[in-house]
Amino acid sequence: MMDKIKKIQDVLMDVIALSKKDCDFPIEGKLAYATEENFVGRLIDGYSPETDELCLMTPRSAAALCQVQNYLNKKQLGLYIFDAYRPLRAVKDFVKWFYEPICREIEIERKKLHYPHIEKVDLGRLGYIAAEVSKHNFGHTVDLTLIHLKTKQFLDMGTCFDYFDELSHITATPDELGEEAYNNRNKLSEAMQKFGFMPYEKEYWHFNYHVQEINEPLDLPIIKE
Repeated sequence: MMDKIKKIQDVLMDVIALSKKDCDFPIEGKLAYATEENFVGRLIDGYSPETDELCLMTPRSAAALCQVQNYLNKKQLGLYIFDAYRPLRAVKDFVKWFYEPICREIEIERKKLHYPHIEKVDLGRLGYIAAEVSKHNFGHTVDLTLIHLKTKQFLDMGTCFDYFDELSHITATPDELGEEAYNNRNKLSEAMQKFGFMPYEKEYWHFNYHVQEINEPLDLPIIKE
């Protein structure tokens, strides 16, 4: 088992660390599921608070994301990552949580922020959370947004990250989002697609790199070596 874990670790790399070498300005990021600042309202299985800035990806997808960053830097913009590689155990944690009653105050508040119009048991059925295996489990998928390069402030995207609603779909219109948010989403999508990342129709922040380097979902917890 340890040999398998070591082998798997060898195919994942920290894209933020890579960007510090390959980009004029490094990618920013903090893993939402390594904190309580997520739609569940607690730490998710497979993540740890001390690795909240460890954004793991496969080598080709990480290199491509650094290309996106350099492209955006010329426009005084940058990337901010919310999630990258996700252990399979995290998906299982989400699925278990679907069927647990809401009983904590923080979860009530998180429902208001992230899924006010639907029930959590429906998040999988509606395509917002993987019910079995996520693209994130293969290391070539990333959730992110845009920031101003100098101020590090988030650009207006119309909704927050992990807002599970039709407003987060890539088909949302300028009338629904506002012109500024609509244009910012297009800037992100254009930059990501230019370097091989394909958007997911229900989440404007979610992109899959067109090359999948790993054939089986990984369940390596995110830890520092």
